[in-house]
Amino acid sequence: MTYWDTSCVLKLYVEESDSARWQDRALEEDSPLLSSALITAELAYALERKEARGEIRPGAARILNARFQRDVARGRLRLIPVGSDVIDESTRIATLCYRAKESVALRTLDGLHLSTAQLLRCGEIASADQRMRAGASLLGIRPL
Repeated sequence: MTYWDTSCVLKLYVEESDSARWQDRALEEDSPLLSSALITAELAYALERKEARGEIRPGAARILNARFQRDVARGRLRLIPVGSDVIDESTRIATLCYRAKESVALRTLDGLHLSTAQLLRCGEIASADQRMRAGASLLGIRPL
């Protein structure tokens, strides 16, 4: 199973230099794309940030966020709730990453995403974020 980080899901809705790669990869998936429910807030912030910077046209953030919500409702994305199990695993991952021989400076939400992927026993992670990719490697999850 592949876990999808916000950095790659965003590329499914907004044209970026490597969007085609991730769009093709998403089309290859037979089952719903897996991610944390955190992605709902992260994607909304990312879209609004892009609109505020003029990277997408005015009003696009709302439209793209609605498209994302429709995809979730239709089952194209499966969002995993953030429960105490995810938080507990994230705490373990924080210790592992920061105390590793080559420390990985994960941010809180990255750790929560990785803990979700770990609890789902995902073998791969779709992420464009270098810290997330380094943390995933440390956990034995192959970054795509």
